[in-house]
Amino acid sequence: MPNDWLTQWLRWLGGVPSFQIYGKSCREQSWRIIDVYATPRRNVEAPLPLWAGTCVTWTNELISVGWDFAREVLYEQAEEPASREHPVVVAGGRIRDLARRCAAGATSLATASEILAHECGHTWQAARIGPAYLALVGAVTLFGEGPHSWNRFENEASEHGQFGGLVNGSVSENLAPLLKRRE
Repeated sequence: MPNDWLTQWLRWLGGVPSFQIYGKSCREQSWRIIDVYATPRRNVEAPLPLWAGTCVTWTNELISVGWDFAREVLYEQAEEPASREHPVVVAGGRIRDLARRCAAGATSLATASEILAHECGHTWQAARIGPAYLALVGAVTLFGEGPHSWNRFENEASEHGQFGGLVNGSVSENLAPLLKRRE
């Protein structure tokens, strides 16, 4: 219930989402529709120390990203769309582990769509953990992935998250032109 209240309050604050996606964990049967809100405060060059260049899962239904990240996701989806039949997952189950990514035949840098898949893993955690999600996962998320117990939530999000593509007709008017292929 508190998760629903927080989601509704954040939707009220944020207005219309920039776009919606299908997301889930590989442990879930059904896809969920997740709102993605883009803000310039989360752009890579933004001046806010812990916000710049970040993607944050606030609840099981809401992710916040930078405008630059949102544009990159839309460019990638215009080139090679994800679907619920062929979802994007984090290659090798890790965003920053070069050895695991190379062993999986992936590039050393995760794509924006892979990072969004990771965030979908966090939405599953938020659905499972409920109101304690922000305090519990938020307290350790800056540590990132790794071999320690405090890396568990980040590792789990990368291992289980799936991004099933954009919800048709959900892309906001100011981002819709980006769905055309890059020239």
